[in-house]
Amino acid sequence: MKTDLSYLFKAPYAFLKNQGRYFVHHPHAFMPQAVLVFDTLMAFLSLFIALYLRVGDEFLDYSPQFILKNMLVFALVSASLFYWMQTYRTLWRYIAFEDMIPLSLAAILASILYFPLMILIAQQESMPRSVAIINTLVLVLLLAAPRFLYRLSYERNLHQHLQQNAEASVPVLLIGNSHHAEVFIRESAHSPHLPYHPIALVTLDEEETGRQIHGVPIIGSLKELDIILNNYQQENLLPKQLIITHTQLSGENRRLISQVARAYGVTLMHLLHHFSVDVLDPQE
Repeated sequence: MKTDLSYLFKAPYAFLKNQGRYFVHHPHAFMPQAVLVFDTLMAFLSLFIALYLRVGDEFLDYSPQFILKNMLVFALVSASLFYWMQTYRTLWRYIAFEDMIPLSLAAILASILYFPLMILIAQQESMPRSVAIINTLVLVLLLAAPRFLYRLSYERNLHQHLQQNAEASVPVLLIGNSHHAEVFIRESAHSPHLPYHPIALVTLDEEETGRQIHGVPIIGSLKELDIILNNYQQENLLPKQLIITHTQLSGENRRLISQVARAYGVTLMHLLHHFSVDVLDPQE
């Protein structure tokens, strides 16, 4: 009498089928696992590179089985730490130096945990102890370089997209070179939903004229605002808005800005928190 065992496979088959459909319709859900595999592969290669950097031509004296065994052990240790510390979940297009701290810690811990295993594996052959230190540096480099290259590529493509849509953005002249101005310029360059194009900055400190913030030039001081707008008008490049980014302007400077804005028919605005702007009455 034959026993039908097909029911044992129905549940796993249904689960895999549903998971497959989910990843087809949600490909980004698979990305963290792909990053984990990639980081594990980098850990696998890092030991190979570190050993070659340490011993040079003597690398060929080691048996392939010995090298492969050490590479596999270090890769498994690293994968366990990457999974435990969740380092693979960071979005590469927003990677920053702060995100490299847990990655560096994972690389250091992996080398520390691997060191006694390296000694245990060594029987007839052994690696130099300094390989563990070199391997840490190599692994951090292999983990960091692809992430920052990806971010640079993403920002370059985004910048090209913003340049193509530059005609739809509003050209603005920023008054003040404070921290708020720097953040506004950075967000305008990276956010396609912020419809502003900072063309230049007017500073309160004459010594900073001629410098720039994220590629936006500081073209003059506040006392030269009338001359600056006149030059833009003659070149038919007059900005649509003046945005005050400085939070502590004197009453005299405010009156000067208002008079110049009214004379050239430019909308005067004040930068508030969270990149919102408030229209100012030039008569104030």
